[in-house]
Amino acid sequence: MSHGVLQVTIVEGRNLKDKDIVGKDDAYVELYLEKDYKQRTKTVKDTNNPTWNETFTFNLRKHQDELHLHVYDDDVVGRDSIGSKTVNLKKHVFGKGPYDAWVKLPAHLGLGSHGELHVIIQHNA
Repeated sequence: MSHGVLQVTIVEGRNLKDKDIVGKDDAYVELYLEKDYKQRTKTVKDTNNPTWNETFTFNLRKHQDELHLHVYDDDVVGRDSIGSKTVNLKKHVFGKGPYDAWVKLPAHLGLGSHGELHVIIQHNA
């Protein structure tokens, strides 16, 4: 049973934490409501301030009220996690109109930041 459509635009990132010893990040964002169905942006090479401007659509089901955002640095071998954030849809999106914000990617234990992600989230019932 669908509870509307969630449209998520990953606009850009800024001040992403450098994971590479040499050069800048090759960053991409993985986003999902549940781990079985992940979507991801393209990889933007060699910058800590990437611009994606990509929009993703999710069909919402009951009790799906968290959007998970994970930013990774794409490496030749595997990937490094730059940071992640969970957006509470009940608190910020449902019944509130578009959510347009820079979300911080907290460092471990919440001390400092690994950068920010500009997201626009819209819910259409």
